[in-house]
Amino acid sequence: MRYLIARRPDLPVAAIARHAGVASSTLKSLLSDAERGQGEGRTVSLAIARRLLALQVADLPCRERGYGGRSTDAAPAMEHVGALLAAHPALSQATLARAAGMSPSTLAAALHDVAAGRPRRIQHAAARQLLALDPDLLLTAAAARRSDTMELGPVIDHLHALQLRYDRASRAFIARTAGVNPSTLACALLDHSRNPRRGIHTAVGRRILALEELPPPACPRRTQVTDTGLLRRLRALCAAGWTLKDIGAAGNISAKTLTAFSTSHHLRGTPALRGAVLAGWEELSHRPGPSPAARGRAQSKGWAPPLAWDNETIDDPATSPSGIRNPGHQPPWDPDLLQHELRFLTRLGLNKAQALKRLGLGHGRAHRILIHSALAA
Repeated sequence: MRYLIARRPDLPVAAIARHAGVASSTLKSLLSDAERGQGEGRTVSLAIARRLLALQVADLPCRERGYGGRSTDAAPAMEHVGALLAAHPALSQATLARAAGMSPSTLAAALHDVAAGRPRRIQHAAARQLLALDPDLLLTAAAARRSDTMELGPVIDHLHALQLRYDRASRAFIARTAGVNPSTLACALLDHSRNPRRGIHTAVGRRILALEELPPPACPRRTQVTDTGLLRRLRALCAAGWTLKDIGAAGNISAKTLTAFSTSHHLRGTPALRGAVLAGWEELSHRPGPSPAARGRAQSKGWAPPLAWDNETIDDPATSPSGIRNPGHQPPWDPDLLQHELRFLTRLGLNKAQALKRLGLGHGRAHRILIHSALAA
């Protein structure tokens, strides 16, 4: 997409998205995240990716074919809209869009593009209507429509509560889960920040307030998890033979993001990264990985494998690994150590057969160790 935009700087991003058969808000969101350095954690459906990758420069419309005199530069109209919003905080973007016969998301996208210095065109009719808007009439009409809105404060509080309870719970994800257009919620929040008296459509607010649980990929936040614990989990999985690519696939995050986190001394774990590492830990820590190279590299660096850590202490920077440091060699088993490891693995959710397999013990040998303990007693 960056290549297409560079080749056709005269063409709005929305036009490129339209010719790819993709919602313009989706493409703009991907590009925006990439500009902020957050694109590595983003995913996109296979169908959308194929449509975007299949689009070629030759498929894009020429100025004479694509516009045909029906559109104009959006900058003057957007400057006028910006002045109206600054002078009249009670006005909302949605109100201005409806008055000009535009969708709120189209106006928001045009404002964003113009503010970013990107070329943007809008319909001549919409531009004329925006430039001719009377703020006094719009304020009167907006006041008359207050009956179909509710206070936005409780909705904002509920959003914050959900984001505190869940990792990977962006506002856009919460909106989609509630059956609300993310741009509708974003516009309402922006209007509220400009004028705290602004509300939100009652139906939209009630849908969000009714949302109590979030589905995957959102996951309940573990407040006790630290960046130290995340790094230890990553290294432990590598010591067990899992590559960062394997861990990223299990946690739905890119290996590059995991590499950046594991090699930087200043990078902090984001909610998305925390959720990905924990998901990978839950799925992979109870079984050996397929990569001898990952295992050998971790061993050369002295990284402790999963069995060396306890769930209660792995996030404490002051603790050290205390369990099995080298799962490739049989430890000097005694009944107390075996019972301790079985209890530890049971708390992780493994049954006895899975726990013994992870410890490298057969049922017969484990039985003999435990029987020996009982006879000695």
